[in-house]
Amino acid sequence: MRTGPTPPKAEANLVAALHAHLTPSVDYLTPDSTLSDLASQWLDEVSREKKAPSTQRRYEAVVRKHVNDHLGGLRIKEANVPRLQRILDLVADNSGASQARILGVVFKGMFGLATRYGATRDNPASHIRLPTAEKKNVRAPSMDDLSELFRLLGLYDRGIKGRTTQRDLLDFAGVMLATGGRIGEVLALKFDEDIDFDNRTILMQATLSNVPGEGLRRTKPKSTSSQRLISVPDWGMAILVRRRALSLNGWVFESDAGTPRWPEAVRTQWREALKGSKVEWMIPHDLRKAVATLLGSEAAKDQLGHSSINVTNKHYVEYDPSRPDQSAALAVFAPLTLHSSPPQ
Repeated sequence: MRTGPTPPKAEANLVAALHAHLTPSVDYLTPDSTLSDLASQWLDEVSREKKAPSTQRRYEAVVRKHVNDHLGGLRIKEANVPRLQRILDLVADNSGASQARILGVVFKGMFGLATRYGATRDNPASHIRLPTAEKKNVRAPSMDDLSELFRLLGLYDRGIKGRTTQRDLLDFAGVMLATGGRIGEVLALKFDEDIDFDNRTILMQATLSNVPGEGLRRTKPKSTSSQRLISVPDWGMAILVRRRALSLNGWVFESDAGTPRWPEAVRTQWREALKGSKVEWMIPHDLRKAVATLLGSEAAKDQLGHSSINVTNKHYVEYDPSRPDQSAALAVFAPLTLHSSPPQ
């Protein structure tokens, strides 16, 4: 209901209100709209859904590389199932199955939006076949690997004189191994907000994300299960006590400027420290695999903050082919073999 000083004015106000209510919140899409326009509007929708910044960046990268650069001029009405399938297969051949699967997710989201706004009757991406990602066996660092890793990180920290940037990879790896945390979670830790020294616990409740237009920010983790209170071994707490005495702005791992550390900067230093060594293959994320393999699937699921044990088993726990010794139980079949004789 709308009012006005005169009946015509009231009617005009009502018409304006109805028009505002019925106008779509996105630019009008038609079958002749290009995939670049569709992708742009879909990314805006993804942004409004408050997905994790890392997820948004991944979608944006896929849109730039595989949609805008090669398909941007294609019209929605021209994007049929065979054409989308050929594109996915080409991406799988040239960039790998994982990249193609992400593109498939992007296609489904884009054309889902087009369907909702009447630009196409059916979502063609719902009928495409996603390539099967090659299953890779989990490789968790052994104790020998970890021993060599910590030796090299210690040498790297101590071997640079007159340095102007933080070099404390030994402490960083120690906290990663003491918690099983993600690199973004460990770098987001603050003494006053996350660490209880009396009870030897850490509340993993944040991660560092590169937010478009804002830079590095402390944000909520990607899922509810990622928020967890974990107990820390004594040796891990000793690292945190030592670092608290060095902290100027409350970050467990802060830059020389007193700001949070960029994960990519830590990864770069990590690669420098291990370059040419027998553990050059290791990345910070592999420390989570070491923790998971040590604890076993059930305990690792909670420690690492997974919502499903399937994720833990598939990506973090190294497969153990050994089985319990059942030879004593199988001895019951021994008498049967006594009645058999070798062929003559």
